[in-house]
Amino acid sequence: MRDTRRDAPAIEIYAGLSEAEFAEWRSRAESVAAELAATALERDRANQDPFEEIELLRKAGLLGFAVPRALGGAGANLAQALEISRIISAADGSIGQLIAYHYSNGVWSYILGTPEQWQGTARGVAEEGWFQGGVSNPRDPKAELEKTANGYLISGRRTFATGASIAQILTVTVWDGEKRVHFQFPPSRKGISFEGDWDNLGQRLTASGSVIFDRVEATDADLLSGLDNYAGDVEQRDGLRVLFSQLIFVNFYLGIAEGALEAASAYVRSHGRPWPESGLERATEDPYHLQLFGRLSAGIAAGVALADKAAALYQAALLAGPALTAQAWGELALLIDQAKVVATKVSLEVTADIYEATGARSTANKYGLDIYWRNVRTHTVHDPVSYRLREIGEFALNQTLPKPRVFTPPAKA
Repeated sequence: MRDTRRDAPAIEIYAGLSEAEFAEWRSRAESVAAELAATALERDRANQDPFEEIELLRKAGLLGFAVPRALGGAGANLAQALEISRIISAADGSIGQLIAYHYSNGVWSYILGTPEQWQGTARGVAEEGWFQGGVSNPRDPKAELEKTANGYLISGRRTFATGASIAQILTVTVWDGEKRVHFQFPPSRKGISFEGDWDNLGQRLTASGSVIFDRVEATDADLLSGLDNYAGDVEQRDGLRVLFSQLIFVNFYLGIAEGALEAASAYVRSHGRPWPESGLERATEDPYHLQLFGRLSAGIAAGVALADKAAALYQAALLAGPALTAQAWGELALLIDQAKVVATKVSLEVTADIYEATGARSTANKYGLDIYWRNVRTHTVHDPVSYRLREIGEFALNQTLPKPRVFTPPAKA
């Protein structure tokens, strides 16, 4: 579909690839995933910012995968981009999260920016290999925004700045009074420093540490102003950013679960020993193992089906522009809520329950099967899934669809 926003050049955004074209890109992503998987445990323990890993994505062309062809990218649609994120996540959950966030920041640029701003960033991604990072945690202490004759000065400490230290362009959200405003500028700008303090249980290679802004200059040109004169419901349009964030979580959770199940299957085939009481010759014949793998595989398949359905509906909503109704927005939010609940439950079950088949010897650190659970457990507490269940329940019992979430300014630092 074409970008039909006012004054926007006719550019086909998220047009999608043919089955044959996408098969080639899927194969390319699988090659990258295989290279990542070979060193995932070693790199997880080293806990370094993933510059080399992002370079792998860049060289494979995956950073520009969802950029329109007219701007130098591959022209994938959102469902295809999210499938690529699942492939990478199965091999390395951290890098899967990063590429999913990168695609999400591309959506944010499209929603928040003017056509000219969005196209400038998209060209940078496709032609120069930019990785997009973000600094947007709404629960952080309020940063200081000072207006000057030449623009703005940003000061404060922000946390959970995923990918910011390895990015070439940042989307930075701050409060201007009661209103959130968004800027885009490079992380090399004077006054920005990274603390390198991300040392958590899982997702250790996401460069999600803290960033300091010390009177960082931002100009009016850096201010993303695409919503200022939006013809439709601004809260609904802005609320699509939150929904896509939830949708990328769904996909990389499921990717990690797929990776865990495959790793466990390989372990049982290579190292599994039949339980003495079973009377079997091979562990792969154990009916309880078969039941377990069947249940976990079915759960992942259900999650992927929901994720793909939600991705297609999300793209339709994004491209509907001002024509998107409150009913359609709420139905989309409900579907993404359902996918989030399923993906969270399935990913936690898969990554924990595989040990029922792999057994005690598989807990040896050299096998590294714990990396999958550590990764999903770390990110699934990103925001409480109970609140998504509450929204689903409101519809199931009271036929009340979700509405865009309203954020209020946090306290000052």
